[in-house]
Parts: sequence; structure tokens; C-alpha cells
Amino acid sequence: MKKLLAAAVIAAAPLAAMAGSVSDDFTITANVAEKCVIQNGPADISVNYDPFDTTPVTDSTTVEYDCVKQTTYDITVQGQNGVLTGSTHGDTLTYNLTTNPASLTGLTDTNGIVSGSPETLTINVEIPAGQNVSVDTYTETVDVTITY
Repeated sequence: MKKLLAAAVIAAAPLAAMAGSVSDDFTITANVAEKCVIQNGPADISVNYDPFDTTPVTDSTTVEYDCVKQTTYDITVQGQNGVLTGSTHGDTLTYNLTTNPASLTGLTDTNGIVSGSPETLTINVEIPAGQNVSVDTYTETVDVTITY
């Protein structure tokens, strides 16, 4: 019996010394999508217009925005070469918008999100001189859209 027990212990010893292990691996994937955000939208513009002045009335506003690095985007400013409509008498004042940068299509943000340094779009407004209009308040809403 002692020999049998000793043989069983000797036979089991290699199994105990060979504790098994298995392994596997996995992959981490992070997808980053194109995205733009407007951080500071344009301020409203309010000017005084005098039909007797011989120089146009000008003003500007800015839009601060940022996009994920290498995002391609277009900006549209709706209301270009539009009209301001009087709230009481229905007269209209024509106006023109220009932007800086001048081209707003096919842009690519090469900087990406860098704290404290967003992209800036300047929108310039010009109301031509000499328009024969009534006393009134003239308005139009201009929309700035970033499509990415």
C-alpha cells in the first residue's frame, strides 16, 4: 500500500508543477468622426442709417468655431446681397455681405482643437448710401451654417 501511495504521489507531482495558463488578446478601436462646433456665434449688428449720407454704412461681426483636425467643411452665410425690410412701412434697404476669408468652401481644419485658438470668420456688412426709405426699423436674419 505504501508503494502504491508513493507511486500515486510521484505520478501527481508533475501535474501540480505544471499549472496551466491560457491567453487571448483584443483590439481597441476608437473612431473619430468629423465635427465642427460654433464656440462664439456672431453678435447682432445695429447701425444708424441716414439716407442723406453719401458714404455707405459698414459694420462687422465674427464667428469663432473649431473643427476636429482634418475635417473638411463649407460655411454658408445666408442673406448675402439681401434686403432689410421695414417693420411698419414695408420699405427695404439693400445690403451686401462679404467674408474674411473670402472663400468658404472646401476648407480643411489643419489645426484641430487647440485650446484657446478657434478659427475666426469675419462677416462684413455694407448698406449702400443714398437709399430713399421711410423712418422705420429695418431687419433681416442672417444664418451662418457650417456643413461638414
